[in-house]
Order: sequence, then structure tokens, then C-alpha cells
Amino acid sequence: MKKSIFQLFLAFIMMAPVSLVAQSASTTVKRTTTQKKVVKKKKSSTAAAATTKAAEPKLIMPVMTFTTKFKDFGKVKTGEKPSMTYEFTNTGNAPLDIEICTGCECTEIDWTRTTVQPGEKGFVKAVFNTVKAEADDHKKQLTKYVDIIMKQTHPKNNYPLVESVKFDVFIVD
Repeated sequence: MKKSIFQLFLAFIMMAPVSLVAQSASTTVKRTTTQKKVVKKKKSSTAAAATTKAAEPKLIMPVMTFTTKFKDFGKVKTGEKPSMTYEFTNTGNAPLDIEICTGCECTEIDWTRTTVQPGEKGFVKAVFNTVKAEADDHKKQLTKYVDIIMKQTHPKNNYPLVESVKFDVFIVD
């Protein structure tokens, strides 16, 4: 009788780990199945987002792409007039017209006055007149900006399209 109880006890011990392994394996399988479902949902969401992006209409607007938007004139003497011509290409898909270019009083500005079609080039020229610079601007590094305001507006918010170029200069007496 003792022998049969002992055998029964051994059988029980041997069966317990198998049932625990089976439980953890089924849990793993359940988790894996759940994870696969989540991954499938993510893939379908991504596919839906890609479809939405593809369905979005392309904005029709001009884009000014400059060869350079910055020039460092270095040190210049009072009376000199360093200049820079900022060339750009209309890389957009609509004609580009510059309404006005603005800068400080000491900067003379010229620009392309005709319509720049997509793929065509234009320019903005800035001439810095050191004589017109304020006395406080002498003997220190200056950064000057030229703002370019286009006649065209952004299709989504109807704000004017604006670009900027800049230059640095140090006036020595």
C-alpha cells in the first residue's frame, strides 16, 4: 500500500510541471495571437494613412529655392558698397511674382520684376551702403535681412508667401 501511495505521489509530481508548462505555453500562444492582431491593426492603420496622404491634393504654389541665402561681406570701410545677388529658381508648380522686397534704410534692393514660371530663375540683389548706416552700427558685426514678399498666398491659410535672405558685415572706419 505504501508503494502504491508513493507511486501515486510521484505521478502527481511529474504531472504538475507538465500542466504548468502547458499553461504557460497556452498563455504564450494567447499573447502571441494578441500581438499578431495588434500588428495587423497597425499595418492596416498605416495603409489607411498612406491612402489618405495619397488622396490629399498637391498644393499649387510657387517655391523659391536659393543657391545661397547668406553672404558674409567681412570687414568693409565706410564709403564702400558691398553687394550680393541672391539667385533663386522657382521649384514650385505655380508662377511666382515678387510684390516687394524690404530691408533696412542702408540697403538698396532690386529684384526680378517679371513673373518667374516654374523651373525659371530670378534674383534679389542687395547693396549695402555703409554711408547710410547709423553711427552705432560702426565697429561691430551686423546681420542684415532682406524680406521677399510674394504676390501669391499660401493655398491653405491665404497668408502671403515670404522668404528671407541675409548678410553679415563689419564696418571699419
